This record gives sequence, structure tokens and C-alpha cells, in this order.
Amino acid sequence: MTQQQEALARTFVGIAKKHNKFYCYASRETLCLLLKKYHHLNVSPRTLSRRIKELHDQGYIIRVQRNWSEVNGSKRFRCNLYYLQKKLLLWVKNLGDYARKVFSVFRAPILAHYSSKPKRRDLEVGRGIVDILWKGVLKGRASLSEAIL
Repeated sequence: MTQQQEALARTFVGIAKKHNKFYCYASRETLCLLLKKYHHLNVSPRTLSRRIKELHDQGYIIRVQRNWSEVNGSKRFRCNLYYLQKKLLLWVKNLGDYARKVFSVFRAPILAHYSSKPKRRDLEVGRGIVDILWKGVLKGRASLSEAIL
């Protein structure tokens, strides 16, 4: 995929995901604005139509023209409906998996299976420290030296 096709595909997926659908019906003007805003691409409506046709020919989307009938029987263009295909959704999933692998270095390392488990603190030791604090010299308050002993 070219850079413009990739940006357009991600825009289609973003619009569809926003509405929890596998389709969207954004106008060319809206798509041009979203490509400029989020992908920093200046694309004319004619170039956008070519990129949509390329995505359609490659099997990433299905484009359906929606029309309505006038009273006199003539048809009038309403909008385009873009169905996202499984091929596009798998491409987006693979892109996300790749990004997770690249940025996984920043996660905390996992302990090996053969390493010893951390030991828990004994409850008796904790209770002994509380007894030292309770029996302190200053009316129930222990001094720092007694707490350490």
C-alpha cells in the first residue's frame, strides 16, 4: 500500500470504529479534511477518488453508491457507502501487532519460571515491631531508637 492508501484505510477504520460498525459513509470533503488533520496529507477530491478506487480494486473495501428516486422516476446521487473487508481488518490488526512488538521493550521484564518466588515477611516479626511501638516511653509513642531495636 502507498502512504496515501494506508492513511485512507486507517481513516476508514477510524470512522467505522467510532460508530462500532464495519462500514462508513463519509463524504469526499470529510475524508479530505480528516486526512489533512490526522495524517498531514493534502489530497484533492479527484486524487481521493483514485485512492478509493485502488483500495476497492485491491479488495480492501467495497464501495456502493447510494441513490434515491425522485417523484418523476429519475435517480439522484445520495452518498457512497464503504464496507470494510476482512482483508483490511486483518491488515490493521497486523499493523497493531507490529507496533506492540516494537514498543514492548519499554515493558517490565517477566520473571523466569525457574526463579525463586519472593519471600513473605513473617507475621510474628511484624507483631513484634508493633509491640515495641506500643510500649514506648512517651505515653504510647515509641522513640526512634526503640523502634529500630
